[in-house]
Amino acid sequence: MSRWLLRHLPLSPSVRPLHAATYLLAVPLFSIAFLVFLNSSLSFLLTNLFHVAPSKLGSIVGTLGFVDELVAIVAAPLWGVVSDGRIGTRGVSALGYLAICGSLVMFVQLQSVYPGLIFGRIIFALGSAAVTTMVSAILPEMMHPQPRAISSSLGEEEEDVVSISPPTGQLAGMVGVFTGFGALLALGLFLPLPTLFSHYPDVTPAHAVKISYFIVSGIALSIAVWCYFGLPPPRNPGNTDTWQDIKTWVWTKIWGGDPVFVSNPSSGDSEDEGKEVELSGIRGLGAATKLALSDGRIGVAYVGGFVARASSVGISLFIPLFVNHYFITTGRCNPTLPGLSKECRKANILASTLTGTSQLTALLLAPLFGLLTDRLYATPHLRNVPLILSSSLGILSFTLFSLLPTPQCTAAFIYAALAGASQIGAIVSSLGLLSRGIVDVASTTGEGEEQSLLGRRKKETREAFKGSIAGVYSLFGAAAILILTKAGGKAFDSAAGAPFWMLAGFNAVLVVVAVGNAIWTGVKYR
Repeated sequence: MSRWLLRHLPLSPSVRPLHAATYLLAVPLFSIAFLVFLNSSLSFLLTNLFHVAPSKLGSIVGTLGFVDELVAIVAAPLWGVVSDGRIGTRGVSALGYLAICGSLVMFVQLQSVYPGLIFGRIIFALGSAAVTTMVSAILPEMMHPQPRAISSSLGEEEEDVVSISPPTGQLAGMVGVFTGFGALLALGLFLPLPTLFSHYPDVTPAHAVKISYFIVSGIALSIAVWCYFGLPPPRNPGNTDTWQDIKTWVWTKIWGGDPVFVSNPSSGDSEDEGKEVELSGIRGLGAATKLALSDGRIGVAYVGGFVARASSVGISLFIPLFVNHYFITTGRCNPTLPGLSKECRKANILASTLTGTSQLTALLLAPLFGLLTDRLYATPHLRNVPLILSSSLGILSFTLFSLLPTPQCTAAFIYAALAGASQIGAIVSSLGLLSRGIVDVASTTGEGEEQSLLGRRKKETREAFKGSIAGVYSLFGAAAILILTKAGGKAFDSAAGAPFWMLAGFNAVLVVVAVGNAIWTGVKYR
C-alpha cells in the first residue's frame, strides 16, 4: 500500500516510504502546529496564568516575538549549516523538537514574564528555527531531478546528463497541505484544551493552561523520537566538516593567519569532492546569500519566505490578540475573575474559528498553488504569477481586516479566508522556486554546468549547501517576523489594526520584487 501511494506522489523513486511519511507528517505538519499553538494561546496564557493587564498585552507579546525572531535570525542559518554536516537534517529536526518540548514546560513552570518567559521563548525559538529550516532543507532530498541521457557528436551516451525538471511545485503544494493540517491540528485539538479542562470544577483557568502545555510538550517529545528514526540519514556525512570551517574562518578572518596551517589535508583529493567541500559550512552560507542576487528564482523565493513567515505568524498571533483585546476592552471578558466566563469562552472560540477559517482556506488552496507554480515555471516571465496573485490577496485582506470595528461579523471570516489564501500562496510558491533553484541547476545552460576540455559536462550542484540555502530562506522569514512582532506589537496597544497594515505593506514589497523580476526575466529571454 505504501509503495503504491509513494508512486503516485511527486517524490523521487529512491525515497523510502518511511522517510516520505515522516517528512510530510512530522516536519511541516508539527512545525507549524506547535508554532500556531504557542502564538494563539500566548495572550490567554498571559491573562490567565500571569494576570497581565490588557493595556500591556500587545507590548509583551511583541517583545516575546521580537526575542524569538532575534534568536531565529542567528539560529536559522546556523541550523542550515549544521544540517549540511555530519548531523544531517534528521539530527537537526530531532534536536529542534526536543527544544520545543522543553520550552513548553518552561512557559508554565517559570514564575515570571521577565526573565522567565524570555528564557522559555529563546529555547522555543532555537527549536522552531531548526524545524522550520528543515521544512525547506529536506524538500530537495525528497525530489531529485531524474537523469536523461543525451548523445554527444560522436553518438556516445554520456552519464553526466541534463536532468528532467522535477515537479517541485506539486511537492511544495503537498507541504502546504500538511502545513494547513498542522495549523488546523493546533486550532482544533491543542488550542481548545484549556477550555476543555476548565469545565472540571476543581480546575482553575491557570491550571487548565498548565495541563494543556504539558500535554503538547509530551507530543513534541514523541515527534522528536519519530524524526530521528524516520528521516533519512545524512547523505554525505564525510564530505563536510563544519568545525573545520569555523576554525578556518576564525584563524583567517579574526587572526589574519594563513589558511594552510588549519587546512584539512584530505580536502583536495578530487576535483568533484573539492567542489563539495568548497561550498559547505560557512562558505556555503556565503554562497547561499549571494544567490539572492545571481539567481532570480532564489532571490524572489527569499522575499516570498519573508512574506510567508510574516503572514503565518500574523494570522496565528494577531488575529487571536485582536479578538481577545476586543472582548476585554469592551468589558465582555474579565480574565481577573475566578473561572472562565461564558464571554471569555466565546472569545477563545471566535479566535479559533477565525484562524481556523484562514488555515482551512490555505489547506484547500495549497495544491492549486503548487500546480500553478509547476505549470507556469516553464515560461520564465510567468513563473512569479502565483506569488503576485498571493501577495495581491494579502494586500486586500490585511488592509480590510485592519478596518474592522468588531471581529464578530461575516466580513471578518471573509477577510480571514483571503488572508489564508495569501499565506499559503506565498509559502507554496516560494518553496517551489527555492527547490527549483537547488535541484534544477543541472538542467540550466551556462549557469549550472561547466564544459570540460573533453567536451563532457561537469555538473555543479547546490545539494552540498542546500541546508545553507534553506537557512538563509528562514533568515528572511525571521527578519520579517522580527519587524512585525516588535513594531506591530508596540503599535497594537495604540491601534489594534496596525499589525495588519504592516502585513499589507510586506505583501506590497513582494509584488514589486516579483513583478520587477518577471519584467527582467522577460527581457532577458526575449
